[in-house]
Amino acid sequence: MGNSSAGDPQISVLMPVYQAGRYLEEAVESILTQTFGDFELLALDDGSTDDSPRILADFADRDDRIRVRRAPHGGLVVRLNEGLAEARGTFIARMDADDVSRCDRFERQLDYLKHHPDCVAVGTAVDEIDPEGRPIRSLDIRLTHDEIESRLLEGDGRALVHASALYRRDALRKIGGYREGLVGAEDTDLHLRLAENGRFANIPERLYLYRRNLESVTFAKTREVNLSTEIVIRDALRRRGIDPESAPKLRSEITQPHVVWAIWAHHALVAGHRDTARHYAIKAFCAAPHRHWKVPIRVWFGIRPFLWKRCRRTLQQWLAR
Repeated sequence: MGNSSAGDPQISVLMPVYQAGRYLEEAVESILTQTFGDFELLALDDGSTDDSPRILADFADRDDRIRVRRAPHGGLVVRLNEGLAEARGTFIARMDADDVSRCDRFERQLDYLKHHPDCVAVGTAVDEIDPEGRPIRSLDIRLTHDEIESRLLEGDGRALVHASALYRRDALRKIGGYREGLVGAEDTDLHLRLAENGRFANIPERLYLYRRNLESVTFAKTREVNLSTEIVIRDALRRRGIDPESAPKLRSEITQPHVVWAIWAHHALVAGHRDTARHYAIKAFCAAPHRHWKVPIRVWFGIRPFLWKRCRRTLQQWLAR
């Protein structure tokens, strides 16, 4: 059983779940093994038809900090707003059902918020992993409010990684929670509205593993996500007294699997994850050899992009003699 306090928990963890059986056990375990144990985990099952309901029921039987809420499929925002309304904790932690939190995440974030009363949300540095848990890279983050807000207004929703954040519950409720009708941009919208009521920060330590998946909304509906994000940014600029026409035009994220694999190979190579780089170099080459024949060469010889360009330029000059 968990370490539930006599009264309300300090943290309520909102974890929406939809068809997450493949990763769910690892995600829940990463919450239950936190060094800070005074929390409740609200598992918000959005009509899953896979093994997720059974997995959640088993966990709830073993640990009284877990409360499972099942409902017909209604979408991420509906479930998050229901969870926010039901949360008993003073602080709200987000958690995705296919990600992993490091064991001291809550302890570090809660300590930060308690020592910075003007801060309404604190995220962490994040390691990206692939569907099998292989390391890809660490995300480039900014630590200060001004840097985070500036990046959000440029369309970088990962300036404050939504699923890694710890929020003040009252601040979220004050702005009315999440807005519906925004495909994949609900987190950017929430953060830009929340930034008008307090300050943001990121902890530099990598306390969250963010799983990249070609089945995610970002990949599956990239055009709709961009359109929603542009609307959100224009609204935010208007509220700040800035010309909304200055909002950036966002490029669609690459969704072709072989191109994504080549990008992951590049990121992993630069980050020093040679095994991951080799794995995706082979996948990219096998899927489209005419396009990605150079990727395995760069990866196997550890040639960074700037060195590859230099080598190619030197070779061209030598051949031209």
